Amino acid sequence: MKFNFSAIFVLLLLCLSCNGEFVGSESKLRNCADSFATYYFNYHFQDAMRFCTPQSERWLTYAASNVHQADVDILKTLSEGAGIEVTDLDITDDTTATVRIHVTHFLQMDTIGTSGHMAREATFVLPAVYAEKQWKIRMEGLPRSEKSGRD
Repeated sequence: MKFNFSAIFVLLLLCLSCNGEFVGSESKLRNCADSFATYYFNYHFQDAMRFCTPQSERWLTYAASNVHQADVDILKTLSEGAGIEVTDLDITDDTTATVRIHVTHFLQMDTIGTSGHMAREATFVLPAVYAEKQWKIRMEGLPRSEKSGRD
């Protein structure tokens, strides 16, 4: 009787811990995407790297290399940073997902060689991967907006 009760208890704990990780996985993904977007859209590319795959570093380096003094001057004048809201999570399978974020009041990069412009709002979709018990944003290029409003 003690053996059966112990075995059932252990199985129950295993099921709960697996379920807890799955449930926690969505909040981990949301936190990762929110942190990445907050740093990225406020031009803190080095800090954003913590929330990306190692292969994404080249895209963050590219973004940083296209920041002009005019961009820095605009960012210094802002009273508050970009607003970030994670609006949708789509966990495709155990290791991949997409995250839709809504960004408000941010400096949007323009074409190479020109400074950015202020945008009222835009929606972005970010791919994410799960590895080593954590979600990371997988940049396949610079984030591109689905739609934006220009100030």
